[in-house]
Amino acid sequence: MNQIINLQIPIRTDLRDQALAGAKSLGFANLQDSIRIFLQQLALNNFDISFQSKPIVLSAKNNRRYSKIIDDIDSGREKTIVTKNTTVITKSA
Repeated sequence: MNQIINLQIPIRTDLRDQALAGAKSLGFANLQDSIRIFLQQLALNNFDISFQSKPIVLSAKNNRRYSKIIDDIDSGREKTIVTKNTTVITKSA
């Protein structure tokens, strides 16, 4: 028979609240469920930890601006510099 224990970890209230909001946004019913799944996967040595930034969402104005820059580069209207040495980049005149 598996004995159940309570794991108590002192954390700041604001961290708990932010973690709960993050867990709920990922579909967990509560913070305990997300921690339980983390611990199960940790016990099985069955996961990789990675922290990834959320993608940057451009405003409509900036999206048009950067799309035009990319189109200009692709069409050859904008000059680009190709170099094999990335430590020495010169500005073309």
